[in-house]
Amino acid sequence: MTDYPITIEGATATLGSAEELVVALDVLHGHNDREVLAQLQPHLPALVTGPRQLLALVRVLEPEEQQFLVEVMGPHLAGAIQHARGLRDLFATLADPRVEATVLDTLCGESLRRLIETPAQLAEVLQWIYGDCDRRALDLLGAAFLRGLLEDGDELGQVLHALEAESQLRLLDLLGWEHVLGVLHDERDLAMLMRALPAELSARLLDQLPPRRLRQLVPDDRHWRVVAPFLEADEITVLRGKLEAADAE
Repeated sequence: MTDYPITIEGATATLGSAEELVVALDVLHGHNDREVLAQLQPHLPALVTGPRQLLALVRVLEPEEQQFLVEVMGPHLAGAIQHARGLRDLFATLADPRVEATVLDTLCGESLRRLIETPAQLAEVLQWIYGDCDRRALDLLGAAFLRGLLEDGDELGQVLHALEAESQLRLLDLLGWEHVLGVLHDERDLAMLMRALPAELSARLLDQLPPRRLRQLVPDDRHWRVVAPFLEADEITVLRGKLEAADAE
């Protein structure tokens, strides 16, 4: 194990692990944190090599120093996060959107796409990102990746549940309505998608659904009974009207 020296107010000590660094920063109570990190800057990627170490370090730092740490880790950040769970836990620990944005920008799309492998993982990560950072994450992941990941209404519904309305709209725009309609394979997919969307966006979804396509998803009363409990009264009215229009064709 390599020991790295730091000097604070004339006193010199050596640190050989992320755990020792966490203890030192905790003892300093926020004083001289930046100075310690700056002195260790060339060595931080060697000290912080896994999600447990990264989270422990982030928890004892103020947002400004969290941001500095992320920037210093640079291309080594994804290796320290390791997997989607590590990314979720990092965002759950952070409380400052500026730091969240720095994490996203440091990782970039390639690392995000490597860390996130399933719709459930994407939903868990997005649940802990807020506002503009939601949309930034979606843009970094990119339309092609999102289309490949979200292939049925249940999966898309999971991810939409994790987003605020503006970010939901951004996701739908990235996917495109053709893809969104393509993930509707049965009445359950339709129900999950309608349940996840606010009234304005569910109305836009229904506008895109031709009556005949809707009747394919909800061919009879048995299938209707699956969908109806997930709908608002206005949505039930619109859907019934479309189904009647399909039957009249």
